[in-house]
Amino acid sequence: MFGIDIAALLAQYGLLVLAIGCLLEGETVLVLAGLAVHQGMLPLPQVFVIAVVFGWLGDQIFFWLGRWKGDAILLRFPSWAKQKPKLDRWIHKYHAPVVVMVRFMYGLRAAGPVLIGHSGLCPWKFAFYNAIGALIWATIFIALGWVFGQAAERILEQINHWGHYVFYVGAVVILVIGLVLWIANRRRTARAVQRAASSEQKRD
Repeated sequence: MFGIDIAALLAQYGLLVLAIGCLLEGETVLVLAGLAVHQGMLPLPQVFVIAVVFGWLGDQIFFWLGRWKGDAILLRFPSWAKQKPKLDRWIHKYHAPVVVMVRFMYGLRAAGPVLIGHSGLCPWKFAFYNAIGALIWATIFIALGWVFGQAAERILEQINHWGHYVFYVGAVVILVIGLVLWIANRRRTARAVQRAASSEQKRD
């Protein structure tokens, strides 16, 4: 996110960085927080609560921006304005699932809450379904970080266990490839010498 070393910031500032990242809709921050939970660096209950609250709050802010300043925002971002008719149809037909899932929709991650705010949807309905979406979002991405941590540990264990075998096999493969290339080069050189000799004989 913005070229910043999020893992280092999480290690140093922990829950504060998590809160800011979730407020700015940072899935990367949440996955890394899940990894930090797996490693015992951050406590799971606090990580989950902060992710839900600030993930919910971030979309609430974008919703109210769309409700108050939607026209100006759509003028500023024409690509968002192009998506408005489609999202308006979805909202008026299926507002509950759309609000819940908008944070997972490609191309609507930031624009979605703004466009929903501009659509005229009841704020209390948005707040309620947005909370459900934040719960699902936090659960999925924290779990991804946790699973990634388990997978990484298993991979490292296998590397430690099989590392010397991998080294020897790799060394043999490199030697074989080097030998094959050397033989091929010798053959090309021999053929080139033969062609040169034949050309000289023909000229003579």
